[in-house]
Amino acid sequence: MGELEELYFQKENEKIVRNELGKGQWIQVSGKKIINHADATFWCGLVKVDKVDTVFRDVGWDIDNRIGYPGFLYDEGDDSQYYKNCNEDEGKEALLYERDYYGIKPSTIEVAEEFRLINNLYYEENDKSYYSIKEDGQCDQAVRIEGNAVFIKLNYLMRYIAAKQMALVLFFDIRFEVKGSLEENGLKEFYGKDIKEKNIFYSINGGELSFPRKSFSRLLGKKVFMPRDKKTCGYWPFEKERKYVDYIIGSDEYGEPITFNSNPDKLGNYFGGNPTAPHYLTPVFFKKDVLHKYMSEPSRFTIKDGYLSCGYLWGLSIDVDHKDYVMVYLGDLGRDLPECEQDHWKSYNVLTDEKISKSSFMRDFMNVASSPEIADVKFRNKYKSLNDKWEKELDWPLFNPLADGDEYNLENIRIPLSQSQEEFDQQVLALNKTLVDSLNEKKIGKDITLQDGMKGISKLEEWLRNKNCNGFEKHISFLRDLQELRSAGTGHRKGKGYIKISEKFGLSDTDKKSDFEGILKEAIAFLDYMESILESIA
Repeated sequence: MGELEELYFQKENEKIVRNELGKGQWIQVSGKKIINHADATFWCGLVKVDKVDTVFRDVGWDIDNRIGYPGFLYDEGDDSQYYKNCNEDEGKEALLYERDYYGIKPSTIEVAEEFRLINNLYYEENDKSYYSIKEDGQCDQAVRIEGNAVFIKLNYLMRYIAAKQMALVLFFDIRFEVKGSLEENGLKEFYGKDIKEKNIFYSINGGELSFPRKSFSRLLGKKVFMPRDKKTCGYWPFEKERKYVDYIIGSDEYGEPITFNSNPDKLGNYFGGNPTAPHYLTPVFFKKDVLHKYMSEPSRFTIKDGYLSCGYLWGLSIDVDHKDYVMVYLGDLGRDLPECEQDHWKSYNVLTDEKISKSSFMRDFMNVASSPEIADVKFRNKYKSLNDKWEKELDWPLFNPLADGDEYNLENIRIPLSQSQEEFDQQVLALNKTLVDSLNEKKIGKDITLQDGMKGISKLEEWLRNKNCNGFEKHISFLRDLQELRSAGTGHRKGKGYIKISEKFGLSDTDKKSDFEGILKEAIAFLDYMESILESIA
Protein backbone atom coordinates (compact mmCIF):
# COMPACT_ATOMS: atom_id res chain seq x y z
CA MET A 1 0.00 0.00 0.00
CA GLY A 2 1.41 3.36 -1.07
CA GLU A 3 1.67 6.45 1.10
CA LEU A 4 -1.43 8.06 -0.45
CA GLU A 5 -3.50 4.92 0.12
CA GLU A 6 -2.43 4.80 3.76
CA LEU A 7 -3.52 8.40 4.26
CA TYR A 8 -6.79 7.79 2.40
CA PHE A 9 -7.80 4.73 4.42
CA GLN A 10 -6.80 6.53 7.68
CA LYS A 11 -5.48 3.40 9.38
CA GLU A 12 -3.08 5.43 11.53
CA ASN A 13 -5.82 7.85 12.51
CA GLU A 14 -8.02 4.90 13.44
CA LYS A 15 -5.28 3.68 15.79
CA ILE A 16 -5.01 7.15 17.31
CA VAL A 17 -8.72 7.49 18.13
CA ARG A 18 -8.81 3.96 19.51
CA ASN A 19 -5.60 3.92 21.54
CA GLU A 20 -4.44 7.49 22.17
CA LEU A 21 -7.41 9.85 22.13
CA GLY A 22 -8.16 11.00 25.68
CA LYS A 23 -5.12 9.35 27.26
CA GLY A 24 -2.69 12.27 27.45
CA GLN A 25 -2.40 14.89 30.16
CA TRP A 26 -4.51 17.22 28.03
CA ILE A 27 -7.63 16.45 25.99
CA GLN A 28 -8.61 18.60 23.04
CA VAL A 29 -12.37 18.96 23.43
CA SER A 30 -13.08 21.39 20.60
CA GLY A 31 -11.55 22.94 17.52
CA LYS A 32 -9.41 21.68 14.70
CA LYS A 33 -6.14 19.82 14.41
CA ILE A 34 -4.06 18.28 11.60
CA ILE A 35 -3.53 14.54 12.09
CA ASN A 36 -1.53 12.69 9.43
CA HIS A 37 -2.43 15.26 6.74
CA ALA A 38 -6.12 15.02 7.66
CA ASP A 39 -8.30 17.80 9.12
CA ALA A 40 -9.67 16.71 12.50
CA THR A 41 -12.48 18.52 14.29
CA PHE A 42 -13.48 17.84 17.90
CA TRP A 43 -16.42 18.60 20.16
CA CYS A 44 -17.63 17.23 23.47
CA GLY A 45 -20.57 17.03 25.83
CA LEU A 46 -21.89 15.24 28.88
CA VAL A 47 -24.57 12.60 29.08
CA LYS A 48 -26.18 10.94 32.07
CA VAL A 49 -24.88 7.47 32.78
CA ASP A 50 -28.31 5.89 32.31
CA LYS A 51 -28.60 7.57 28.90
CA VAL A 52 -25.23 6.46 27.52
CA ASP A 53 -26.90 3.76 25.40
CA THR A 54 -28.58 6.50 23.34
CA VAL A 55 -25.15 7.73 22.28
CA PHE A 56 -24.49 4.42 20.50
CA ARG A 57 -27.51 4.60 18.19
CA ASP A 58 -25.40 6.08 15.38
CA VAL A 59 -21.98 7.58 14.78
CA GLY A 60 -23.30 11.13 14.40
CA TRP A 61 -22.73 13.99 16.82
CA ASP A 62 -25.79 13.89 19.08
CA ILE A 63 -24.40 16.65 21.31
CA ASP A 64 -23.44 19.68 19.24
CA ASN A 65 -22.75 23.35 19.85
CA ARG A 66 -26.47 24.15 20.02
CA ILE A 67 -27.39 22.22 23.15
CA GLY A 68 -27.42 23.37 26.75
CA TYR A 69 -28.83 26.84 26.17
CA PRO A 70 -31.72 28.26 28.21
CA GLY A 71 -35.05 29.09 26.62
CA PHE A 72 -38.70 28.08 26.28
CA LEU A 73 -40.15 24.74 25.25
CA TYR A 74 -43.66 24.71 23.88
CA ASP A 75 -46.14 21.86 23.54
CA GLU A 76 -49.40 22.54 21.75
CA GLY A 77 -52.16 23.13 24.26
CA ASP A 78 -49.76 23.71 27.15
CA ASP A 79 -48.17 26.86 28.47
CA SER A 80 -44.61 27.53 27.41
CA GLN A 81 -42.10 26.38 30.04
CA TYR A 82 -38.77 28.04 30.66
CA TYR A 83 -35.78 25.73 31.02
CA LYS A 84 -32.25 26.48 32.13
CA ASN A 85 -31.13 23.66 29.83
CA CYS A 86 -33.57 22.78 27.07
CA ASN A 87 -31.89 19.38 26.59
CA GLU A 88 -32.08 18.37 30.24
CA ASP A 89 -34.83 15.78 29.65
CA GLU A 90 -32.58 14.05 27.13
CA GLY A 91 -29.89 13.67 29.78
CA LYS A 92 -27.49 15.83 27.79
CA GLU A 93 -25.44 18.74 29.06
CA ALA A 94 -22.96 21.10 27.48
CA LEU A 95 -19.39 21.44 28.69
CA LEU A 96 -18.62 24.13 26.11
CA TYR A 97 -20.69 26.93 24.60
CA GLU A 98 -19.91 28.33 21.18
CA ARG A 99 -21.13 31.93 21.25
CA ASP A 100 -22.04 33.68 18.00
CA TYR A 101 -22.70 37.43 17.75
CA TYR A 102 -24.11 37.64 14.23
CA GLY A 103 -20.86 38.79 12.64
CA ILE A 104 -20.94 42.05 14.59
CA LYS A 105 -18.44 40.79 17.14
CA PRO A 106 -16.02 37.85 16.92
CA SER A 107 -17.49 34.53 18.01
CA THR A 108 -16.13 33.04 21.23
CA ILE A 109 -16.05 29.72 22.98
CA GLU A 110 -16.79 29.41 26.69
CA VAL A 111 -16.30 26.69 29.27
CA ALA A 112 -19.37 25.78 31.32
CA GLU A 113 -19.76 27.97 34.40
CA GLU A 114 -20.39 24.96 36.63
CA PHE A 115 -17.03 23.46 35.65
CA ARG A 116 -15.28 26.77 36.35
CA LEU A 117 -17.01 27.27 39.69
CA ILE A 118 -16.52 23.81 41.17
CA ASN A 119 -12.80 24.03 40.32
CA ASN A 120 -12.64 27.70 41.37
CA LEU A 121 -10.87 28.66 38.16
CA TYR A 122 -9.74 32.16 37.33
CA TYR A 123 -9.19 33.43 33.82
CA GLU A 124 -5.83 34.80 32.68
CA GLU A 125 -6.33 37.04 29.67
CA ASN A 126 -2.64 37.03 28.68
CA ASP A 127 -2.58 33.37 27.67
CA LYS A 128 -6.34 32.70 27.35
CA SER A 129 -6.24 30.06 30.07
CA TYR A 130 -8.08 29.10 33.23
CA TYR A 131 -6.10 28.32 36.37
CA SER A 132 -6.82 26.76 39.73
CA ILE A 133 -4.91 27.70 42.88
CA LYS A 134 -3.21 24.77 44.58
CA GLU A 135 -2.56 24.39 48.32
CA ASP A 136 0.95 25.79 47.97
CA GLY A 137 -0.32 28.88 46.16
CA GLN A 138 0.90 27.71 42.76
CA CYS A 139 -1.33 28.37 39.77
CA ASP A 140 -2.17 25.18 37.89
CA GLN A 141 -3.31 25.54 34.28
CA ALA A 142 -6.58 23.63 33.91
CA VAL A 143 -7.94 24.92 30.59
CA ARG A 144 -6.25 26.62 27.67
CA ILE A 145 -8.00 28.19 24.70
CA GLU A 146 -6.32 28.61 21.33
CA GLY A 147 -8.78 30.26 18.96
CA ASN A 148 -11.74 27.86 18.78
CA ALA A 149 -9.68 24.98 20.16
CA VAL A 150 -10.14 24.17 23.84
CA PHE A 151 -7.82 21.87 25.79
CA ILE A 152 -8.73 20.65 29.27
CA LYS A 153 -6.40 18.84 31.62
CA LEU A 154 -7.52 15.24 31.99
CA ASN A 155 -7.63 15.07 35.79
CA TYR A 156 -9.99 18.07 36.00
CA LEU A 157 -12.35 16.43 33.52
CA MET A 158 -12.30 13.09 35.31
CA ARG A 159 -12.99 14.69 38.69
CA TYR A 160 -15.83 16.74 37.23
CA ILE A 161 -17.65 13.84 35.59
CA ALA A 162 -17.16 11.74 38.73
CA ALA A 163 -18.84 14.45 40.80
CA LYS A 164 -21.74 14.75 38.35
CA GLN A 165 -21.90 11.02 37.58
CA MET A 166 -22.14 11.83 33.90
CA ALA A 167 -20.15 10.41 31.01
CA LEU A 168 -17.94 12.59 28.83
CA VAL A 169 -18.53 12.08 25.11
CA LEU A 170 -15.72 13.22 22.82
CA PHE A 171 -16.74 13.57 19.18
CA PHE A 172 -14.30 13.47 16.29
CA ASP A 173 -14.65 14.13 12.57
CA ILE A 174 -11.40 13.48 10.67
CA ARG A 175 -11.42 14.24 6.94
CA PHE A 176 -8.69 13.54 4.42
CA GLU A 177 -8.85 15.22 1.01
CA VAL A 178 -6.61 15.16 -2.06
CA LYS A 179 -7.08 16.86 -5.42
CA GLY A 180 -8.17 14.68 -8.30
CA SER A 181 -10.63 11.86 -8.86
CA LEU A 182 -10.35 8.44 -7.29
CA GLU A 183 -9.22 7.03 -10.62
CA GLU A 184 -6.59 9.73 -11.07
CA ASN A 185 -5.25 9.00 -7.58
CA GLY A 186 -5.40 5.25 -7.97
CA LEU A 187 -7.95 4.94 -5.16
CA LYS A 188 -11.29 3.19 -4.76
CA GLU A 189 -14.53 4.17 -3.09
CA PHE A 190 -15.18 2.26 0.13
CA TYR A 191 -17.84 2.01 2.82
CA GLY A 192 -16.38 0.77 6.05
CA LYS A 193 -18.47 -0.94 8.63
CA ASP A 194 -19.57 0.88 11.76
CA ILE A 195 -17.20 -0.09 14.58
CA LYS A 196 -19.02 -0.23 17.89
CA GLU A 197 -17.21 -1.30 21.04
CA LYS A 198 -17.55 -0.65 24.78
CA ASN A 199 -16.41 2.97 24.75
CA ILE A 200 -16.06 3.91 21.08
CA PHE A 201 -18.30 4.07 18.01
CA TYR A 202 -17.07 5.17 14.60
CA SER A 203 -17.14 4.58 10.85
CA ILE A 204 -14.73 5.22 7.96
CA ASN A 205 -15.89 5.92 4.42
CA GLY A 206 -14.17 7.14 1.28
CA GLY A 207 -15.37 8.56 -2.00
CA GLU A 208 -15.24 11.38 -4.50
CA LEU A 209 -16.46 14.98 -4.64
CA SER A 210 -17.42 16.61 -7.95
CA PHE A 211 -17.11 20.33 -7.23
CA PRO A 212 -14.23 20.74 -6.92
CA ARG A 213 -13.08 17.29 -7.92
CA LYS A 214 -11.47 15.66 -4.90
CA SER A 215 -10.90 12.27 -3.39
CA PHE A 216 -11.82 12.14 0.27
CA SER A 217 -12.26 9.88 3.28
CA ARG A 218 -14.00 10.53 6.57
CA LEU A 219 -13.45 9.01 10.01
CA LEU A 220 -16.49 10.01 12.07
CA GLY A 221 -17.38 8.94 15.57
CA LYS A 222 -17.32 9.39 19.30
CA LYS A 223 -15.51 8.10 22.34
CA VAL A 224 -17.14 7.75 25.76
CA PHE A 225 -15.36 8.23 29.08
CA MET A 226 -17.35 6.81 31.98
CA PRO A 227 -17.11 8.42 35.42
CA ARG A 228 -15.41 6.77 38.35
CA ASP A 229 -17.09 6.49 41.73
CA LYS A 230 -18.28 9.84 43.07
CA LYS A 231 -15.94 9.50 46.06
CA THR A 232 -12.93 9.85 43.74
CA CYS A 233 -13.86 13.38 42.64
CA GLY A 234 -11.79 15.04 45.37
CA TYR A 235 -14.31 17.81 46.02
CA TRP A 236 -15.70 18.33 49.53
CA PRO A 237 -16.70 16.12 51.30
CA PHE A 238 -14.70 13.63 49.23
CA GLU A 239 -11.24 15.16 49.60
CA LYS A 240 -8.33 12.76 49.55
CA GLU A 241 -7.42 11.55 53.02
CA ARG A 242 -4.35 13.51 54.02
CA LYS A 243 -1.13 12.03 55.32
CA TYR A 244 0.69 13.32 58.39
CA VAL A 245 4.46 13.45 58.75
CA ASP A 246 6.56 12.34 61.73
CA TYR A 247 8.80 15.02 63.27
CA ILE A 248 11.68 14.95 65.74
CA ILE A 249 10.40 16.00 69.16
CA GLY A 250 13.35 15.07 71.39
CA SER A 251 15.94 12.39 72.07
CA ASP A 252 16.10 9.15 74.03
CA GLU A 253 18.61 8.15 76.72
CA TYR A 254 21.18 7.34 74.03
CA GLY A 255 20.81 10.68 72.27
CA GLU A 256 18.90 9.19 69.35
CA PRO A 257 16.04 11.27 67.90
CA ILE A 258 12.49 10.53 69.03
CA THR A 259 9.83 11.17 66.39
CA PHE A 260 6.06 11.33 66.56
CA ASN A 261 3.28 11.81 64.05
CA SER A 262 1.79 15.28 63.64
CA ASN A 263 -1.84 14.14 63.28
CA PRO A 264 -3.56 16.50 65.75
CA ASP A 265 -6.25 13.91 66.50
CA LYS A 266 -3.58 11.54 67.84
CA LEU A 267 -1.95 14.03 70.22
CA GLY A 268 -2.56 14.78 73.85
CA ASN A 269 -4.43 17.90 74.92
CA TYR A 270 -5.71 19.72 77.99
CA PHE A 271 -9.03 17.87 77.83
CA GLY A 272 -7.65 14.40 78.55
CA GLY A 273 -7.39 13.17 74.98
CA ASN A 274 -4.64 10.65 74.10
CA PRO A 275 -3.01 10.83 77.55
CA THR A 276 0.00 8.68 76.60
CA ALA A 277 0.83 10.65 73.44
CA PRO A 278 2.98 13.80 73.20
CA HIS A 279 1.04 16.99 73.77
CA TYR A 280 -0.37 19.05 70.90
CA LEU A 281 1.91 21.90 72.03
CA THR A 282 5.11 19.86 71.88
CA PRO A 283 7.78 22.17 70.37
CA VAL A 284 9.41 21.07 67.11
CA PHE A 285 12.51 22.87 65.82
CA PHE A 286 13.74 23.55 62.30
CA LYS A 287 16.77 25.21 60.77
CA LYS A 288 15.86 28.78 59.95
CA ASP A 289 16.69 28.03 56.31
CA VAL A 290 13.24 26.44 56.13
CA LEU A 291 11.87 29.97 55.65
CA HIS A 292 14.04 30.78 52.62
CA LYS A 293 11.51 29.23 50.26
CA TYR A 294 8.79 31.54 51.53
CA MET A 295 10.91 34.67 51.78
CA SER A 296 12.04 34.30 48.18
CA GLU A 297 8.44 34.41 46.90
CA PRO A 298 6.72 37.38 48.58
CA SER A 299 3.97 37.37 45.96
CA ARG A 300 2.75 34.03 47.34
CA PHE A 301 3.86 33.97 50.96
CA THR A 302 3.85 36.43 53.84
CA ILE A 303 5.91 36.16 57.00
CA LYS A 304 5.02 38.45 59.85
CA ASP A 305 5.83 38.27 63.54
CA GLY A 306 4.81 34.77 64.52
CA TYR A 307 2.85 33.89 61.39
CA LEU A 308 3.55 32.39 57.96
CA SER A 309 0.72 32.48 55.44
CA CYS A 310 0.00 31.62 51.82
CA GLY A 311 -2.65 34.14 50.80
CA TYR A 312 -5.84 32.99 52.51
CA LEU A 313 -5.15 29.34 51.72
CA TRP A 314 -3.39 28.50 54.95
CA GLY A 315 -1.43 30.00 57.81
CA LEU A 316 0.98 28.61 60.39
CA SER A 317 1.98 30.08 63.74
CA ILE A 318 5.77 30.09 64.01
CA ASP A 319 8.22 31.14 66.70
CA VAL A 320 10.99 33.03 64.89
CA ASP A 321 12.44 34.65 68.00
CA HIS A 322 15.59 32.52 67.63
CA LYS A 323 18.79 33.31 65.77
CA ASP A 324 19.23 29.95 64.04
CA TYR A 325 15.93 28.10 64.46
CA VAL A 326 12.20 28.25 63.92
CA MET A 327 9.87 26.55 66.38
CA VAL A 328 6.40 25.22 65.57
CA TYR A 329 4.05 23.21 67.76
CA LEU A 330 3.64 19.60 66.67
CA GLY A 331 -0.15 19.84 66.48
CA ASP A 332 -0.05 23.03 64.43
CA LEU A 333 2.19 21.30 61.88
CA GLY A 334 -0.46 18.65 61.36
CA ARG A 335 -3.48 20.93 61.53
CA ASP A 336 -2.32 24.03 59.66
CA LEU A 337 0.47 23.02 57.29
CA PRO A 338 -0.86 21.51 54.03
CA GLU A 339 0.36 18.09 53.01
CA CYS A 340 2.28 19.51 50.04
CA GLU A 341 4.48 21.52 52.44
CA GLN A 342 5.12 18.82 55.04
CA ASP A 343 8.14 17.19 53.39
CA HIS A 344 9.80 20.57 52.94
CA TRP A 345 9.59 21.24 56.66
CA LYS A 346 10.66 17.72 57.57
CA SER A 347 13.88 18.17 55.60
CA TYR A 348 14.88 21.02 57.95
CA ASN A 349 13.75 19.33 61.17
CA VAL A 350 16.60 19.14 63.72
CA LEU A 351 17.34 17.85 67.19
CA THR A 352 18.45 20.72 69.42
CA ASP A 353 18.51 21.86 73.03
CA GLU A 354 16.78 25.11 72.02
CA LYS A 355 13.69 26.06 74.04
CA ILE A 356 10.54 28.01 73.29
CA SER A 357 11.37 31.70 73.13
CA LYS A 358 10.35 33.93 76.00
CA SER A 359 8.04 35.95 73.75
CA SER A 360 6.19 32.83 72.53
CA PHE A 361 5.95 31.40 76.03
CA MET A 362 4.42 34.61 77.38
CA ARG A 363 1.95 34.86 74.50
CA ASP A 364 0.96 31.22 74.22
CA PHE A 365 0.96 30.05 77.82
CA MET A 366 0.62 33.19 79.95
CA ASN A 367 -1.69 35.11 77.59
CA VAL A 368 0.55 38.16 77.99
CA ALA A 369 1.59 40.37 75.08
CA SER A 370 5.34 40.12 74.66
CA SER A 371 7.71 41.82 72.25
CA PRO A 372 10.21 39.64 70.40
CA GLU A 373 13.87 39.74 71.33
CA ILE A 374 15.34 38.79 67.96
CA ALA A 375 16.67 41.84 66.13
CA ASP A 376 14.96 41.41 62.74
CA VAL A 377 11.44 41.00 64.13
CA LYS A 378 12.09 43.78 66.62
CA PHE A 379 13.20 46.09 63.79
CA ARG A 380 10.13 45.44 61.65
CA ASN A 381 7.76 46.00 64.55
CA LYS A 382 9.54 49.18 65.66
CA TYR A 383 9.65 50.54 62.10
CA LYS A 384 5.90 50.12 61.62
CA SER A 385 4.90 51.41 65.05
CA LEU A 386 7.14 54.50 64.77
CA ASN A 387 5.81 55.37 61.33
CA ASP A 388 2.22 55.03 62.54
CA LYS A 389 2.89 57.23 65.59
CA TRP A 390 4.73 59.80 63.49
CA GLU A 391 1.87 60.14 61.04
CA LYS A 392 -0.69 60.31 63.83
CA GLU A 393 1.16 63.11 65.66
CA LEU A 394 2.58 65.14 62.74
CA ASP A 395 0.11 64.25 59.95
CA TRP A 396 2.86 62.85 57.75
CA PRO A 397 4.85 59.61 57.86
CA LEU A 398 8.58 59.64 58.54
CA PHE A 399 9.01 56.91 55.89
CA ASN A 400 7.11 56.88 52.61
CA PRO A 401 5.28 53.66 51.75
CA LEU A 402 7.38 51.33 49.66
CA ALA A 403 6.46 51.33 45.98
CA ASP A 404 4.54 48.47 44.41
CA GLY A 405 6.95 45.62 43.91
CA ASP A 406 9.19 46.82 46.74
CA GLU A 407 6.90 46.10 49.72
CA TYR A 408 8.63 42.77 50.35
CA ASN A 409 11.85 44.56 51.31
CA LEU A 410 10.53 45.41 54.78
CA GLU A 411 8.91 42.04 55.49
CA ASN A 412 12.01 40.17 54.31
CA ILE A 413 14.55 42.09 56.38
CA ARG A 414 16.06 39.36 58.52
CA ILE A 415 19.19 38.03 60.08
CA PRO A 416 20.65 36.11 57.11
CA LEU A 417 19.75 32.45 56.93
CA SER A 418 23.22 31.61 55.63
CA GLN A 419 26.74 32.99 55.92
CA SER A 420 26.89 33.92 52.24
CA GLN A 421 28.07 37.33 51.07
CA GLU A 422 25.25 37.41 48.54
CA GLU A 423 22.51 37.16 51.16
CA PHE A 424 24.27 39.71 53.38
CA ASP A 425 24.40 42.17 50.45
CA GLN A 426 20.71 41.60 49.72
CA GLN A 427 19.82 42.41 53.32
CA VAL A 428 21.94 45.58 53.30
CA LEU A 429 20.16 46.65 50.11
CA ALA A 430 16.71 45.97 51.61
CA LEU A 431 17.58 47.88 54.79
CA ASN A 432 18.72 50.87 52.72
CA LYS A 433 15.53 50.89 50.66
CA THR A 434 13.45 50.74 53.82
CA LEU A 435 15.41 53.10 56.07
CA VAL A 436 17.24 55.57 53.80
CA ASP A 437 15.54 55.62 50.39
CA SER A 438 12.09 55.78 51.99
CA LEU A 439 12.75 58.91 54.09
CA ASN A 440 9.93 61.38 53.49
CA GLU A 441 12.20 64.08 52.04
CA LYS A 442 9.35 66.30 50.89
CA LYS A 443 7.86 66.69 54.35
CA ILE A 444 11.18 66.67 56.20
CA GLY A 445 12.44 69.63 54.18
CA LYS A 446 9.18 71.56 54.00
CA ASP A 447 9.63 74.11 56.80
CA ILE A 448 13.41 74.40 57.03
CA THR A 449 16.08 76.24 55.07
CA LEU A 450 18.07 73.87 52.91
CA GLN A 451 21.26 74.28 50.96
CA ASP A 452 21.17 73.49 47.26
CA GLY A 453 21.54 69.80 46.52
CA MET A 454 20.57 68.57 49.98
CA LYS A 455 18.92 65.16 49.87
CA GLY A 456 17.64 62.42 52.13
CA ILE A 457 19.98 62.01 55.07
CA SER A 458 21.25 65.61 54.90
CA LYS A 459 17.69 66.90 54.99
CA LEU A 460 16.97 64.78 58.06
CA GLU A 461 20.16 66.05 59.71
CA GLU A 462 19.13 69.66 59.08
CA TRP A 463 15.60 68.95 60.33
CA LEU A 464 16.97 67.52 63.60
CA ARG A 465 19.34 70.46 63.98
CA ASN A 466 16.47 72.89 63.35
CA LYS A 467 14.47 71.20 66.13
CA ASN A 468 17.42 71.67 68.51
CA CYS A 469 17.74 67.92 68.99
CA ASN A 470 20.74 66.50 70.79
CA GLY A 471 22.74 63.36 70.05
CA PHE A 472 21.62 62.90 66.45
CA GLU A 473 25.14 62.90 65.02
CA LYS A 474 25.88 59.20 65.60
CA HIS A 475 22.56 58.17 64.03
CA ILE A 476 23.10 60.35 60.97
CA SER A 477 26.60 58.88 60.73
CA PHE A 478 25.11 55.39 60.87
CA LEU A 479 22.70 56.15 58.01
CA ARG A 480 25.52 57.51 55.87
CA ASP A 481 27.69 54.50 56.64
CA LEU A 482 24.79 52.19 55.78
CA GLN A 483 24.34 53.98 52.48
CA GLU A 484 28.06 53.68 51.77
CA LEU A 485 28.01 49.97 52.65
CA ARG A 486 25.25 49.47 50.09
CA SER A 487 27.04 51.54 47.45
CA ALA A 488 30.43 49.88 47.96
CA GLY A 489 28.96 46.41 48.34
CA THR A 490 26.21 46.15 45.72
CA GLY A 491 26.41 49.35 43.68
CA HIS A 492 30.01 48.84 42.58
CA ARG A 493 32.70 46.18 42.45
CA LYS A 494 34.04 45.52 45.92
CA GLY A 495 37.39 47.19 46.49
CA LYS A 496 39.19 49.47 48.91
CA GLY A 497 36.00 51.40 49.60
CA TYR A 498 34.22 48.26 50.75
CA ILE A 499 37.17 47.19 52.91
CA LYS A 500 37.18 50.62 54.56
CA ILE A 501 33.46 50.71 55.34
CA SER A 502 33.55 47.06 56.47
CA GLU A 503 36.22 47.95 59.00
CA LYS A 504 34.10 50.86 60.20
CA PHE A 505 31.20 48.49 60.86
CA GLY A 506 33.55 45.89 62.30
CA LEU A 507 32.43 43.24 59.82
CA SER A 508 34.02 39.80 59.91
CA ASP A 509 34.82 37.55 56.99
CA THR A 510 32.99 34.53 58.36
CA ASP A 511 30.01 35.49 60.55
CA LYS A 512 27.61 37.35 58.27
CA LYS A 513 24.68 36.57 60.55
CA SER A 514 26.20 38.36 63.53
CA ASP A 515 27.43 41.17 61.28
CA PHE A 516 23.95 41.98 60.03
CA GLU A 517 22.45 41.50 63.47
CA GLY A 518 24.80 44.24 64.69
CA ILE A 519 23.70 46.55 61.87
CA LEU A 520 20.05 45.88 62.72
CA LYS A 521 20.67 46.80 66.34
CA GLU A 522 22.09 50.14 65.20
CA ALA A 523 19.01 50.60 63.00
CA ILE A 524 16.76 49.88 65.98
CA ALA A 525 18.72 52.41 68.05
CA PHE A 526 18.06 55.01 65.32
CA LEU A 527 14.33 54.23 65.38
CA ASP A 528 14.30 54.46 69.18
CA TYR A 529 16.02 57.83 68.95
CA MET A 530 13.49 59.14 66.42
CA GLU A 531 10.67 57.94 68.67
CA SER A 532 12.14 59.93 71.57
CA ILE A 533 12.35 63.01 69.32
CA LEU A 534 8.71 62.58 68.37
CA GLU A 535 7.69 62.43 72.03
CA SER A 536 9.62 65.62 72.76
CA ILE A 537 8.13 67.71 69.93
CA ALA A 538 4.60 66.33 69.65
